[in-house]
Amino acid sequence: MPPRWRPRLTADVPRDLVQVAPGVHVATSAVYTTTSTVVVAADGTCLVVDPAVTAREVDDLAATIRARGWTPVAVWSTHAHWDHVLDGPGLAHLPRWSADVPTTDRETLAAERDADPELAGSGAPPAPIAAAATRYPQRSPGVLDWPGPTVQVLVHAAHARPHTALFLPDAGVLVAGDMLSDMEIPLLDLSADDPVDDYVRGLALLESTGADLVIPGHGHVGTDLSRRAAADRSYLSALVAGDDTMDERCALPWTAAAHGAQRAAVGR
Repeated sequence: MPPRWRPRLTADVPRDLVQVAPGVHVATSAVYTTTSTVVVAADGTCLVVDPAVTAREVDDLAATIRARGWTPVAVWSTHAHWDHVLDGPGLAHLPRWSADVPTTDRETLAAERDADPELAGSGAPPAPIAAAATRYPQRSPGVLDWPGPTVQVLVHAAHARPHTALFLPDAGVLVAGDMLSDMEIPLLDLSADDPVDDYVRGLALLESTGADLVIPGHGHVGTDLSRRAAADRSYLSALVAGDDTMDERCALPWTAAAHGAQRAAVGR
């Protein structure tokens, strides 16, 4: 087989929609370094994944898609947290797909969005909350039925229930949702019976893809799937043991706060 296409990666946060693999394009917000991914077929058909975060960013994403002559068929939400269910006029006419119909109502999500300190600190108007998603169409079990390249839907309970990642085997790309970040520690669903075990199982599922390229929901695109998974396992082990973590990702204000909450809930 010919070698897969390799992206040129930098530590800079791209503001525009940039190609990171054939047919895979990523835009990154200044708010939480949140990524939006667009998967484009050879005929210009495209799938928009997790558009975010401010109203202008979502509008600019939709405008860029139109300017490039692409035709979006749907928007995918990897999970039902407020920053992954955003919308805008240029996308509102599209169906919204997910692994399952979320139970959280739009008013609650909007309240969580409006109370978020990082978004408020940006000074930018927030994007609206989208209508509830519907279960995605399946070509076969776990495979998205759409006109573009093969997309395998990986469903797990880490971070949220349910949470999905999208794996594009032809490109070797894993759109990981809020997992495998180089900036965020593992963020647990503390309402689960065993959030750490759920997370470990989710990591194993994503790592089993052997993806060449990882697109986290927050952070930078990377070619280091195994290293990221190992860092997350190391963090979780220290958390459960009640040990001090040396994870540099805890330095960010929101990750430090999340670590404190998780240590209080999970650590010894």
